Amino acid sequence: MAQAIRLSERAARLDPETGHIYNTFTAESMLPVTSDRAARARLAWLDRKCLDSAPQPATMPHGAMVMAGSAAVGAGTWGSPAWRAAVRAWSRGALEGRGFRGVGEPVEHLTRPWSTVWTIDSDDGRFWFKESCKAWPGEGAVQAALAGLAAEYVDAPVAVEPARGWMLTRDGGPTVMEAAPGGTRGVEVDTLVGLLGDYARLQRRTVGQRKTFEQAGLRVLVPSDAVGLARAQAERMASLPADDPRHLTAEQRESVLAALPALGEAGSALLDGPVPLAVDQCDLFPRNIFLPRAAGAPYRFFDFAEAVWSHPFGSLVMLVWECLHRWKIGLPDDVVDCRDDRIREVFDAYLVCWTDLAPIGELRVLAQHALRIAPLHRSEVWLRVLDESDDAAVQEHGKTPWAWLEDVAKPVLL
Repeated sequence: MAQAIRLSERAARLDPETGHIYNTFTAESMLPVTSDRAARARLAWLDRKCLDSAPQPATMPHGAMVMAGSAAVGAGTWGSPAWRAAVRAWSRGALEGRGFRGVGEPVEHLTRPWSTVWTIDSDDGRFWFKESCKAWPGEGAVQAALAGLAAEYVDAPVAVEPARGWMLTRDGGPTVMEAAPGGTRGVEVDTLVGLLGDYARLQRRTVGQRKTFEQAGLRVLVPSDAVGLARAQAERMASLPADDPRHLTAEQRESVLAALPALGEAGSALLDGPVPLAVDQCDLFPRNIFLPRAAGAPYRFFDFAEAVWSHPFGSLVMLVWECLHRWKIGLPDDVVDCRDDRIREVFDAYLVCWTDLAPIGELRVLAQHALRIAPLHRSEVWLRVLDESDDAAVQEHGKTPWAWLEDVAKPVLL
């Protein structure tokens, strides 16, 4: 029987993405676990889910320019003299061509295996340059398409160079996470209720626009793909050398394969259900949401590098883990239990935006199915990123694909 033990590991932790200290489980925190070893593993597992998300501070005005660059593509070139010269020339040409004055030099803000982000100051304010890894070259075109459909929720890029995954955006102000009081990271009921309503309205603008987004380069992962994707990921990871951190043991592989019938049922329920497919940001997270510009204005969303065309309710998966982690909700080993009243209030604020299609009770059931499948999108993201990463990145992040993939074996309760 699981017993509640006190976690004394790390009363605070450094967020490697922002450099900020935030509180995690303290000596007063309680979790149902089976042993000290299990407690440590579960804390590390939650940390991987809640921290391994790239901050991409980027936003953009209407009328994105598509401009050709001249540098080689890929993380191996980031920051090199030739790369910096090409970025400087491309960015300056894009900004000065739009009439912006006093354009300065690019300054590195943050480089991670999946992207590099630089700031460029000018007399007319700050801009952000971003290059994504080769797995995600279409972010700029996807964001431009979203802005064309829902300009109040997504700002259009200043310029895009699709072949190299380059995007230039105007500063969008503070994010929800940056503005959050007391280290809450924006995971507060009132905040999440407000932003999820806006996010649902953004998604509904994309319904019926699959061709537009496919042409922009958006990946398509329909619910019926879940069984094949889960099997492929499990077999591939199990085939890796035992000393590779992505490697799955025979027991882990079998747990995924045993879940395939449930994934098939979830996929069928979603495809047969009343809610149409739409854009799933696949990284809906307080760090990727700008505060409203004024009272009564909507939240604005960015970082669509990992977005997919899929069931819209899968978007909630990142917030599931943020809520469970930040609110210190006990986690059983065999289900993802989201029946906490706070989570129900937050998610119902999202689901109510779809009640013209079905009663909210039916929508909750569909959300359970979507959240059973959604971890596959996250594990696929990480596998693709690590495919083109160096050994150091594989060692640092190699266990993250399994931290997501293992959840397909667990029913979700809402």
